[in-house]
Amino acid sequence: MARERRAFVLLGGVVLWIAVLAARLVDLQIVRRAEFEARARKQHERTVELPARRGGIEDREGRPLAVTATVDSVFAIPSEIADVTATSAKLAEILGMPAREIERRLNGSERDFAWIARRVDDDVARRLRQRSIPGVRTIKEFTRRYPQGSLASSILGYVGADNQGLGGLEHRVDKEIGGRPARVTLLRDAAQRSYAATTERGSRAAFSGGVEGASLRLTIDSAIQHVVERELLAAVETYRARSASAVVMDPETGAVLALASAPTFDPGRYTESSTEARRCRPVADVYEPGSTFKIITAAAGLETGTVDAGDAIDCGGGTLTIGSTTIHEHGRNRWGVLSFTDVLAHSSNIGIAHVGLGVGRGPFYAMVRAFGFGERTGIEVPGETPGLLREPRTWSALTLPTMSFGQEIGVTVLQMARAYAAIANGGRLPVPHLVAEVRRPSGREDRVPGEPLPRVISEATAAHLRGFLSSVVDAGTGKLAVIPGYTVAGKTGTAQKAVPGGYSRDRYVASFIGFAPVEAPRVVIAVVVDEPRGKIYGGDVAAPVFSAIGTDTLRLLRVPSRPDPTSLRPSILVADLESGAARATAGSVLGGGLLPASLHLGEPAPAPGSAGDLDADIAALVEDGLVVPDLSGLPASDAVRALSKRGLSAGLAGRGFVVAQEPAAGDRVPVGTRVKLTLSLAPPPQSAAATVSTADAGAVP
Repeated sequence: MARERRAFVLLGGVVLWIAVLAARLVDLQIVRRAEFEARARKQHERTVELPARRGGIEDREGRPLAVTATVDSVFAIPSEIADVTATSAKLAEILGMPAREIERRLNGSERDFAWIARRVDDDVARRLRQRSIPGVRTIKEFTRRYPQGSLASSILGYVGADNQGLGGLEHRVDKEIGGRPARVTLLRDAAQRSYAATTERGSRAAFSGGVEGASLRLTIDSAIQHVVERELLAAVETYRARSASAVVMDPETGAVLALASAPTFDPGRYTESSTEARRCRPVADVYEPGSTFKIITAAAGLETGTVDAGDAIDCGGGTLTIGSTTIHEHGRNRWGVLSFTDVLAHSSNIGIAHVGLGVGRGPFYAMVRAFGFGERTGIEVPGETPGLLREPRTWSALTLPTMSFGQEIGVTVLQMARAYAAIANGGRLPVPHLVAEVRRPSGREDRVPGEPLPRVISEATAAHLRGFLSSVVDAGTGKLAVIPGYTVAGKTGTAQKAVPGGYSRDRYVASFIGFAPVEAPRVVIAVVVDEPRGKIYGGDVAAPVFSAIGTDTLRLLRVPSRPDPTSLRPSILVADLESGAARATAGSVLGGGLLPASLHLGEPAPAPGSAGDLDADIAALVEDGLVVPDLSGLPASDAVRALSKRGLSAGLAGRGFVVAQEPAAGDRVPVGTRVKLTLSLAPPPQSAAATVSTADAGAVP
């Protein structure tokens, strides 16, 4: 009985032991299986993430701007190195690194993987493989290369050591072009020695990349970009300027053909450059635009009906007093009454301030916002600023008149270029953009859709503004902006830089913004030079840069130049043999529509001597010129209109009624001649009613 009891107890103990083992096995194999598998993987595996191949970036013509290449990097498996000091000395000799730094990396906490040197030269990698140092290996990695050096660096940006975008487009679209990284697993044996590597798909293979990133095609033209950067660098050196920026834009689509600043940097060696050099100034830097902003005030005046294109404006002898503050004309000019055209051509602060005051705070602010100021354009480059535009309720009594000529407002070069593009294309505000197309590794292409352009001013207003801007280049402050063979419109700007307590007396921003050709604008070019020395005026500093950029840009875009008027032959004209009168279409190249209405273009030339010999008729017309009308007694505005209708311009001195003119009435002058008018508040005793009637009729003598 006792024996049976002992056997039963023993059996019970065995069953209990088996039950405990079973419970433990269930706990280990089922309940805590995932935990122990993870611990095993941690002990026997090490996952290293390697960047994928970044997609390329190219210009509008397919020329590469950023590419990805493969290079060797050096890593070590410290657990396989018997003598760390000796190995460090050997590596230091080959890599040109301090032995202490290499030893520190080998003695780190990780015993199965340690980076020694990333992206070494091919010669270094070859020498390292020849030495065959135990525990030291090379691995293929991707690196970013910029085939055109520093070209467009502020747009492209740069990438870090792990191939991640850190600036410019490289950062902004990093998720698109960066791809999906590869996961490489190092397998270790019981002695913690690495013996194999597998990719995330499980294949026993060398280190490999993940999914390649998308590629970008930009709107940038690298040839135009080169021209712009060359001219900006020359301007900085010539005028010892702090910096210079420029934008070249297609006014119809908003496509940015060039966007640059100087000084610049090499994106392949970005660590050697300063943060200031890496700034994309055309979108990140805010400045007071000065006189280039006057065209926005002119647009507000025309759109609201406050002024008319033919109006004369009293410039007050060069001063405007508001409260206890007197605003002076730039250069202490003392203009009296100027035509609206001459207010812009001569860049009159007082004249344009009167226009702004006439428009009023609300409508003026609405127009400024309509042109896109005070908000970001949405261009793809990171770091864009909206500028500075305060709400009207915070304005002082001086804000409206001073903002009218470009003070108390902060803008970017890109915002100004976009505003002028709206004037160039007939009144529609474009959306600036740099990315034209995204190409996926699968072969799918995503084209950036064009957005409908909102209208900000009427076509009629835009036409008037183009005329004003043309006069700035033809007869005003922008003469040095001419582009041989093309018509040019634009505006100069010279703004004092704001400093604590007011405006600096020796720090300026010189600018010129314009477009060409005027009759069918292909490009808008904005040039801003910050703190030039010696020469400081926009017409002297920025206008020549505009001219140089425009000359090469229009040539690269293959825009036909206008023919030299001296080479025109009358064979483009035709004689109407039935009526005996020569005919040419309105808008003839000989006078912009100022030839007699009976002239037309487009038919075969008459035989020599027929219809009164066209050669002689045209030569006589050009030689004799236009007859100056008698303007005595007319109000200034009527006199300006009368001259404008005849293809002549006005220069006004004083205010009121015309009391003298030069050239005199009846003289014959070339098309475009400026007639100097002396004005007085008291009209002459004799009325000029007959002249008014003739002027309003618009007849050509």
